Amino acid sequence: MQALPKSLTTTETLQRLIQLLLEKKTLLRGLRVGNAGSRVTETDQATMLLDRVMQVTRSALDLDEFPPRDPKVKLSRRLNRLPRQVVSLYGLLLPVGLLFLYLTLHESETSEALWIVRGAIFSLFVLPLLFYRRARINIEHECGYVRDSKGRSVIVIDQLRTVQFQSYLAHEYGHHLYFELDIAQKEEWMREGWARLLQWQVMLRLYQDENNPAYLYHVLLQIIGELKFACELISRIVHHRLPRQVRFMRTIYQRNPVLRLLTGTPGFDPTRLIEHAVGTAVFFLQADRIGPRETLLKRSFDEENREARRQGLSTKEIKTPQDS
Repeated sequence: MQALPKSLTTTETLQRLIQLLLEKKTLLRGLRVGNAGSRVTETDQATMLLDRVMQVTRSALDLDEFPPRDPKVKLSRRLNRLPRQVVSLYGLLLPVGLLFLYLTLHESETSEALWIVRGAIFSLFVLPLLFYRRARINIEHECGYVRDSKGRSVIVIDQLRTVQFQSYLAHEYGHHLYFELDIAQKEEWMREGWARLLQWQVMLRLYQDENNPAYLYHVLLQIIGELKFACELISRIVHHRLPRQVRFMRTIYQRNPVLRLLTGTPGFDPTRLIEHAVGTAVFFLQADRIGPRETLLKRSFDEENREARRQGLSTKEIKTPQDS
């Protein structure tokens, strides 16, 4: 267990991170059900929402001069195809399941083995619904910031509900802004932490403007999952046992693939989760000390980076809890 930024690898930092995590979890529990809005289906609507996110970002950072180039937004529309895929899956499984169910009903004697077979048949009827929920949650989380063949910035995102759409737009726009502002640090965890903190600030502004708790829901789920993962990593380095309420805290990052299928939580790449978790921990701790705007506009974490480079550290060298 190594390669975390030096500023994270102390018991004091872990305690403060746990406090931040519990504060965010308490905030999530206290949220009322908000209006998530309808799904964004048209490019014009998506562009309008991106303009709104950019305006709120300007206000949050209080910047007069912004990069001249704005990204485009592209709807991937994979959610549109998902219902047809589920219908096709039922078209394959339903006749087979009904046939085998018919054959078992003609058995005169009932036995434990027969009930196991019937249970397996009924699972065929449930499988497409599990596939739908699993695929939908993964599609919703698979938005990204890319540059096309002509060097233009593009945010690729699916037809999410309006509030979730803006939340994920804010994060991806953070990646665009990080690139355009030419912030010195190029480490992946720096980019992810910067974008997550910006996303949080934008969604706070939208929540305050509209008094709609839904604006905080999705970003809190992401922050809580990443902060908990960071706490797990740090606790192993400093040999400090996490409190019970942290150890048993449920997040969207479920390691068991069977439970992910049953609960509908998204899949994840452990290496990518490390980068997100480290970045979120560093930036939210810094924002707690000096303020979010000052943290976002701070051009460098030079002292931490010099120490990391001196030791030849990289977040890709960290073992995840499931590898230990």
